[in-house]
Amino acid sequence: MSRAELFRVVLALAVALLLVSASRADAGYIWLGDGGYVWIRGGGRTSQPLSPEEGQAAFDRIMDWAQVTLDHLGPAGDQRLIPDQADRARVFAVLGEAPKVHMPREIVDQYGYVSSVPGDTTRLIVLVDDCPGPCERVFHLELRRNPGDFPRPAAMRPTPGLSAAVATKSGLRLGLAKDQVKAVLGWPQEEEENVLRYGAARAVSFSREEVLARGFPEKYVRMGQSTYRFIWITFTDGRVDSITLQHRITWD
Repeated sequence: MSRAELFRVVLALAVALLLVSASRADAGYIWLGDGGYVWIRGGGRTSQPLSPEEGQAAFDRIMDWAQVTLDHLGPAGDQRLIPDQADRARVFAVLGEAPKVHMPREIVDQYGYVSSVPGDTTRLIVLVDDCPGPCERVFHLELRRNPGDFPRPAAMRPTPGLSAAVATKSGLRLGLAKDQVKAVLGWPQEEEENVLRYGAARAVSFSREEVLARGFPEKYVRMGQSTYRFIWITFTDGRVDSITLQHRITWD
């Protein structure tokens, strides 16, 4: 990895990590650059080159859209949400309109939902990007068994569009054991006793049409972009109690 690439990686990661809690600040990920695949750990403190075969297998598995496509949503269980493809209007169409919850020092819109099915405590937190224009794309989906650190649990909207049946298209769901998660996602880039962290990132180059379609002004056409994909899984008593799916675009 060149010094210029490493600087861009660290800068873009710093921007992305501003949007996550301190407990996730050491998220590891695999960077695909001109020099090949590099495993970056400890918030960028260490890096390790990977073989093309090992790096590509892990990178492609994480970047598979099935890993972040949230399925079985909606009252009939036939709807889905995909980060960077769904917008706020799509979220409201699937789950119902919810009040925006503002967090100090946050510049994004945050919405919370809780299942209205009797006895079902499933919750979903959605973060929507606050772009310069009308893009408002979802970049963060967090499926939980409990409110966690959501700032205003009472603001979570009860909805029939959410239930314990919700899962990613690849098969991640609440209640899985750690070995079952690894069977879907492979070996994690960071692992603690009750946390698995996966991540992948690469530089991309959007066309002028794509930049403008995302709601950004003309000057952004001259900038480079990086794509970050993070998946965090936490466990309680050996079973998944939260799944965080994040697909983030940063501008260099």
